[in-house]
Amino acid sequence: MPELREVVGVFVAGGAGAAARLLLSTALDERGFRLPHVGTLTVNLLGCFAIGLVAAAMPRGPWRTVLATGLLGGFTTYSSFALLTYESATTGRWAVLALQCAAHLVGGVVAVALGWWCGGLFGPTNAR
Repeated sequence: MPELREVVGVFVAGGAGAAARLLLSTALDERGFRLPHVGTLTVNLLGCFAIGLVAAAMPRGPWRTVLATGLLGGFTTYSSFALLTYESATTGRWAVLALQCAAHLVGGVVAVALGWWCGGLFGPTNAR
């Protein structure tokens, strides 16, 4: 069972991550890029990269939990991606659906791998 300090840390960091997600995704979406929902995609890819970095570079423990579960859990928007995908499917926007799925899933895995590699440059790999 996590200590109260860790739970409070996750709570506070989660709020900060969610606020950062709102600010970044809104700023990007309001720019009117050709790719629909570019803010959600950007946040997901940055979050995937960052969680790979944290997982590879930080030892398991309270700080890693606060960053990975709290900050990055609040920051990433996978649930938003799922909703956007559902809406694209139910409105027959099949090309948008296919592009969004490919970009998020393939891009996310590549970003985690890149983050993991970069994290290994800063510390031992703490995988598995």
